Amino acid sequence: MSELRALIREILVEELAALRAAPAATPACEMVDVHSDEALMAFARDLLGRANDPEFVRCVQSGQHSFTLAPTVAQPPGQRPAPAASFTLVASAPAEAPRFEKALVTERDVAAIPRDQSRIRLARNTRLTPLASDELRRRGIRIERTQK
Repeated sequence: MSELRALIREILVEELAALRAAPAATPACEMVDVHSDEALMAFARDLLGRANDPEFVRCVQSGQHSFTLAPTVAQPPGQRPAPAASFTLVASAPAEAPRFEKALVTERDVAAIPRDQSRIRLARNTRLTPLASDELRRRGIRIERTQK
């Protein structure tokens, strides 16, 4: 067990040193053209598809990736834009809690959990590093153990 702790400390020292040495990333800004309802829906579908990538979600949540509206062409005087289609927002069931079935969950894994999560599911054999445990406690995330 002490060998594992020594290995974890060594890895953490290396990773922290690399983070300190790395220059701050310049935030990416994506221009979004939503000139019509169809364009807005296409952007929403694209965003939903990209939401499966934890790195993309982390960058958006941290502000490293942002969005800005593309400039629009001015409407001729007296011409009104077509009315937007009416949409009703329907609340869905709560999202499934993130599930970890690997042997060891690290602080990096916890950092990738979306900010709105209040619980995670761990396999019975899964262990947490001390930093991961501290981060879960700090964020108020509840741990549920599965029977597997």
